[in-house]
This record gives sequence, C-alpha cells and structure tokens, in this order.
Amino acid sequence: MKRTSILLAVLAMPLLLAGADDPLTVAESSGYARTSLYGDVMRFLYQVQGISGQVKVVPLAVSTEGRVIPLVVVSREGIARPGELHSAGKPAVLVMANIHAGEVEGKEASLMLIRDLARGGFPGLLDRLVLLFIPILNADGNDKLGRNRRDLGPELAGVRANGQNLDLNRDYMKLESPEVRALVDLFNAWDPLLTVDMHTTNGSYHSEPVTYATLLNANGHPALADFMWRKLFPAVARGLKSEDGFDSVPYGNFADREHPEKGWESDALEARYGSNYVGLRNRFSILDENYSYADFKTRVLASRAFVTRVLAFAAENAGVMAGIARRADRETAAAFAAAPFALEFKLEKLFDVTVRSYEFVREAIQPEDRAKYPPWVGDFVMKKTDVPRDYRVPYFALAVPTRTLPLPAGYVLPPFQEEALALLRRHGIRVERVLEGFRAEAESFRIEALEVGKTLFQGHALLALKGRYEKGEEDIPAGSHYIGLDQPLARLVPVLLEPESSDGLAAWGFFNRVLVQQWSNALGPYPVRRLARRPAAPLRTE
Repeated sequence: MKRTSILLAVLAMPLLLAGADDPLTVAESSGYARTSLYGDVMRFLYQVQGISGQVKVVPLAVSTEGRVIPLVVVSREGIARPGELHSAGKPAVLVMANIHAGEVEGKEASLMLIRDLARGGFPGLLDRLVLLFIPILNADGNDKLGRNRRDLGPELAGVRANGQNLDLNRDYMKLESPEVRALVDLFNAWDPLLTVDMHTTNGSYHSEPVTYATLLNANGHPALADFMWRKLFPAVARGLKSEDGFDSVPYGNFADREHPEKGWESDALEARYGSNYVGLRNRFSILDENYSYADFKTRVLASRAFVTRVLAFAAENAGVMAGIARRADRETAAAFAAAPFALEFKLEKLFDVTVRSYEFVREAIQPEDRAKYPPWVGDFVMKKTDVPRDYRVPYFALAVPTRTLPLPAGYVLPPFQEEALALLRRHGIRVERVLEGFRAEAESFRIEALEVGKTLFQGHALLALKGRYEKGEEDIPAGSHYIGLDQPLARLVPVLLEPESSDGLAAWGFFNRVLVQQWSNALGPYPVRRLARRPAAPLRTE
C-alpha cells in the first residue's frame, strides 16, 4: 500500500456504530448519563475478546484492593506476550486511560475503539502497529463512585487517587503503586514507541473539547518533542477539525486568570509526570486532556476521534518515529554525559496559540463559600460570561534551564542501599556490581542544608538538599554498584541520583536513614559518589 493511501485505509470506518450483537459501553447504553464500573469494563472486554482472535485480554497488575487490571493487546497476529512482539516486526503503541479515575471519557472511548478494532474497523492500523490498551488503570479509584467532579460528565464518577490514596500520575519516579510499577514493567518489556495518556482537564474555560501536550522536561532528547509539535500534532489537529468536526488546542491554562491575554501555559515539567517520564525514556508521549466543561458525549466522541487520528498518524509514520527513537537511544548512550543536566527551569514561549474562550468578570468569594476553593485561588474567582472571545497568545511550554551542572561518567551506590538499588533496576536502568574494591578520584556531595517539606505530598515530606561537590580520592568497596550514563536510559539516572533533584531518591526519602546521623542533628554524607570515568575494576551487570 502506498504511503499516501495508508491514512485513508486506517480511517476508512472511523465512526462505526455498534451492531445489534455487539456489546455496548455503559456510556453508550445509558445515553451518556453514566460511566462504567470495574465489573462492567471486564465483562465488556471479555465479550469483545470473543468477537475476534486479534484481541487478547491479559493481566497487567493486581491493585491494592485486589482488582486485576487488564491489558488489552490488539494485533493482526493475535499477540498476547511481549516476547511475540519481535517476531511481528511492528512497534507497539500504548493507549491508557483512567489513571485519574474520575476522568472517565478516556475509559469509555478506549473501550469503543477496542470493540471497533475487533469488528475489523481501522484496518490499516494493525498492518503497521501492535496496539496496547489499558482502559482502567486506576480500578480501585474507579469504583468509589460519588459526586466527585464539578463538570458536565456523569453525575457519579470515581476519585483521583488509587487504593493507596496516591495520585498515580505523580508516581513514575518513586514507583510506590502496583499500577505504575506494572506500567514501568510494561515499558521495559513491550517498549511502546508511543504512549497516549488520557485525562480530563478542569482548569481554564475554553471551547475546544480536546487538548494535548508532550514531553516538557528540559532533559529530554529534543528531537522527540520537536517531532510531536511540528509534525504529529498539526496533522492530527487538522484531521480532527476537518473530518471529525472537533476543535483542539495545546493543553494549558491561562498564565494569569485575571488577564487571559498574557498567555497560555503548561507547567508540569517534572519527571514524575507520565508524559515526561516516557519522554526521558526516549519514547514519544502524548498527554490527552479532554475538556471537562464539554458535555460527556462530546468528550467521549472527541477523545475517541483524537486517539484514532493519533494512531493513524503513528501507523503512517511508524518507520520515521522508530528511527528517531533509535537515534535518541544511541545519542543518549554516547553523549548524554557530556551535556549539562538541568536542575531548575523556567517557562518560555514555545509558539503562539489561539484559545477559543470567553470574556470573564471578576467575582469576590463570599466568606461562606471560602471552604469550596483551594487556598491558592485567593479572594476572587474569574467567572466566564456567555460572550465568546478568541485569545491569540504566547504558549509558555518551553522549559529553559536556569540552573545546570555537569554530569559524571557514572554514579556509585554503596552497599546496603537495597531499596534504592531495587528501584533503579525496576526502571530498567543497567546496574553493575563492583566485584573488587578500588581507589579512585570521586566527587562527594557535602550537604550544607536540608529542608523538610512543611506539608505532605504523596504521603511524603519531600526533602530539599543544598550543598556542593568536593573531589578527592576515595576507596570504593566491593559490593558497591556502578550506574553508568553510557546507556539508553541514562536520562533517568541523574533525575534519581542527583542530591538536589526534585524527583530524586533523596527528595522522596530513600536515604533518610543516612542523611541525618542518629542521636544527633549532624548531617551525614550523601551516599552516592560520582566518577569521572568508568571503573577499571571488574564489574558484573545484575
């Protein structure tokens, strides 16, 4: 099939209606008044699996409350395991939904897509791709139905947190939840070329039902985000508008809610967010945020159309995208250690966008209503009027480093840091055991200040270390572990091991027992060393 005809073939049946014998989602059967419970999702998936041998439902993880989270593999070959992917000769693409279980249209849209694929819809997709779906990642939060959202979705929806009361989209570095640990295992085993993460926005008012973003972290390979902003998103947005009738705009909020004309911004820059984490693994990522103030049916159908357009583009450009990802792997392993590592960033303009919004009026918050609003809102809210207004504004989504430091060849983790060691391995990072002790010039971090967060975040009082590196000869004992930056996942390593990293092991409390000396207030040594060159001592990959 010629490249110019692939997209037409993929989208040949984009609006298939369910047949009389096909299962309906809860959203469809209720006239878009309700969303599905976990049991509804599982029944639907097993019904769809019975329609076609191209659909395989396999377990991904078991949640804290004992629910089996499903992974749905859709392929021409009937693949069920990652080991079978290589023989298919196709890249995998992952579509995941319901990581925040009150944000439900992605769950319903992905179920509809799985059903349509099982019926033979979108034939070109499976010629070029193996598709992975996780329709209900946060199964525990999904079933805690209540009036949990103030939007035009179903009256009853689940909650944001999982069964551990964790926000799963903040867990990508510390990996405390079974759901995100399983996701990272999936990344290591299936290595999806592209990941689409489906959410619902609840911020600034605008009229576009679909918004999107990608890797924003300044330490990612620039070719990934560049391709998304220059190639994929413009093509998808054009088709979404001209063929499906849905407007879209890059994800964000007004930088100044009182003065929308000042700009539109997306400020989730840390590695803990899924779209950034995937990007730091040198793979393409999409944050799909569907507009919460649109009605539920519009949100489901618009998000379904958006994902279909994304998959069609990925199918048509799979070779190009795979080439960029492979190049990012090679260049990361060969040269990332020579680049400065960004510890702190600021937002600057990426390009200009037009946001189709409204005129607003300022309204004071009455004392009796103050408890309804978070503290950062202040004393007033901006109420939208019914007067439409388009804002042509700068889009602040470019992370520009404001503080950097040079990187070493690698890091040394001393013996008896098993928790930290297990986390590095879980991420898929190559770790090598030091078989014989050696002496080398090393950099050690002298802690000059340690600040403990005043409030709990994700169950942690985050730590912030300040200090400086000092060089000196040190004895590195046998049983230590070397983590070199000469590997494709090197971009994750300093995020985890640099003492001043906002998402590092130190920040999340992995080194608490050694950072402060017991029975005193003295600050202990930071337990990681930096080496300027690979050790000459014998090493063994573990």
